[in-house]
Formats: sequence, C-alpha cells, structure tokens
Amino acid sequence: MGEIQASLEEARAPRSRTARQVLLRRLADVVSLPASRINAFERAVAGDLLVDVLRPAPLEERRRVSLRLAPLGELPDALKRLLIRDEPQVAAPLLEDCAALSDADLIGCARDATTQHRLMMATRRDLSEAVTDTLLSWGEEAVIALVLANPSARLTQTSLEGVIALSRSSRDLCAALLKRPEMRPSGAY
Repeated sequence: MGEIQASLEEARAPRSRTARQVLLRRLADVVSLPASRINAFERAVAGDLLVDVLRPAPLEERRRVSLRLAPLGELPDALKRLLIRDEPQVAAPLLEDCAALSDADLIGCARDATTQHRLMMATRRDLSEAVTDTLLSWGEEAVIALVLANPSARLTQTSLEGVIALSRSSRDLCAALLKRPEMRPSGAY
C-alpha cells in the first residue's frame, strides 16, 4: 500500500511542478500589471498569493520570479521582503537594480541578511546616506570597498570618519577612499 501511495505521488509531482510554474508566472504577471489595469488592493492580494506559492518553491523558480519583478517600480511589501532576504541568487536582481525598494527595505535587508546581500547592495546606484551608514556599520572590508568604489553612493561625515579610521589598518581601502568626493584635507590626520 505504501509503495502505491509513493508511486501516485511521484506521478503527480511533474504535473504539480508544471502547475506551480504556471501559477507563479500568472501571479507575477498580475503583480506586474500597470496601475491603470489593477488597483493597489488587487496587487496586494496577488502579491500575498505569490508569497504563499513561492515559499516552498525551488530556488530556480524563485529566481525566475525575482528576475520578472526586478524591473518594476512598485511591488507588494511582503513580496519584496521575502525575495530580498532569499538566497543571494534570488535576491540579486532586486537588490542590485529594483526601483521598488525603499531605503527602509534595503536597511532591513542589510541588517537581516548575509554579507553577500550587503555586497550586492553596495553596488546599487544612488545609495542614500542612511543605507551606506548601515552597510558600513558592519565593518566588512569587501562591502566598504564596494561602497567606496560606487560613485553614486553618498556618505555621511560620520561614516567617512569611520572608514578613515579603518583605512589606517587596511591599505586596500586607502586608494578607494582617496577617490571619494567627500574627502577633505582634515581627513588626512
């Protein structure tokens, strides 16, 4: 009896996998509709359904949805939170370039996720002072180097002073630090 049950489940697996892929694609399409075709409530409901279907989905399917949603300017909050804290391969398209992510989303992810997530965020265009402060607060040299190399990342004076202090023990940061427009002669001391 147990063998028959296992055989039935095995036979259903490809069908359910295909059905899940179609459902994920359709829900991502609904979330992607322009504001003129879908209201905020409908987008939120579709986003919640997508979150529920994505949680048990395999990594490749989650990555496909992330790639589909990355170009959007607006995403449901629960969906953003799930995808940006997912495995780095899934989070990358959103963390590196998605306009739908606010500073609060990025700061929350920087605090909750891994070094790999922070590395991806460090290369993002137009990083605000609040986000760079959070990224630099971890003291991870690789992240700091990427933030310094990012010409559109804005640094506060406090962050800059912290990086200057770190650069005294790390020569690798010195060259990138010297190229920053925020540097003042007083930082040399």
